[in-house]
Amino acid sequence: MKIKDVYVPGIYIMISWSWGPTMLSHAALEGMYHAGHLIIHHKVNTRKYYDLSERHIPQDLHAAPDPFQTKEQYYDWYVLRRIGSVGILWNRSSDAWLGIKDMKSLQRNDAFTRLLQKNKVIEINVEGLQHPLYMRSMDLEHLNHTLSIGQIEERSSILAPLDNLLWDRNLIKELFDFEYRWEVYKPAAERKYGYYVLPVLYGDKIVARFEPEKHRKHAPFSIKNWWWEEQISMNSPMKESIFNGLERFAAYLGTYIQPEEIRLN
Repeated sequence: MKIKDVYVPGIYIMISWSWGPTMLSHAALEGMYHAGHLIIHHKVNTRKYYDLSERHIPQDLHAAPDPFQTKEQYYDWYVLRRIGSVGILWNRSSDAWLGIKDMKSLQRNDAFTRLLQKNKVIEINVEGLQHPLYMRSMDLEHLNHTLSIGQIEERSSILAPLDNLLWDRNLIKELFDFEYRWEVYKPAAERKYGYYVLPVLYGDKIVARFEPEKHRKHAPFSIKNWWWEEQISMNSPMKESIFNGLERFAAYLGTYIQPEEIRLN
């Protein structure tokens, strides 16, 4: 039998939690999950079903000692991991550092110093940016290869609101001149755009954002609202690339688009 979040109808034990009040049972299960005692075995819609981690993780790995002997080693590993996850990051206060236990500015600064001394990260400067950015040294080969290609075909992609690239909203503003806030948790009257709005990347620019209609079973993919960024002028290659991106996105969702029904305005 799998452990799941259950409650007796009419009886709720609520506690304060990260995103607001939640049931004690939910907090307990999530706490055990983050501590490594449980895994999420599967989900049915939004309900999670848990199981003991020891039943699914190899014993030699499950019983392995903590790989970090000091907190400094832990911070170094995590900072390097986050830089690699985004690609480039700066050493500034950022949502990209959220979730690293007990790490404040002092610990982050010290981690950057150690990583630079060990040549695990390198500093790069981007024209127009006041603050330096950092990337993993191991990724330099990939960067140089990409730069050596020269002109490449501009391709469009639909970005998820929690895509790694969007973790640092201030950095996205600096790099792409694109302001983005996920407005899911805002009351409808306070939203500037919509409930679930997705940025559209074309080449090296974020050119638009759109709000899809909530998908219904067997229904084609449809768009509720579309907003172009200022100074963006759509041409035929861009339009074709964006339609291709929307087709890939719809296929990922298990649906399809009807081009005649898609209006990019």
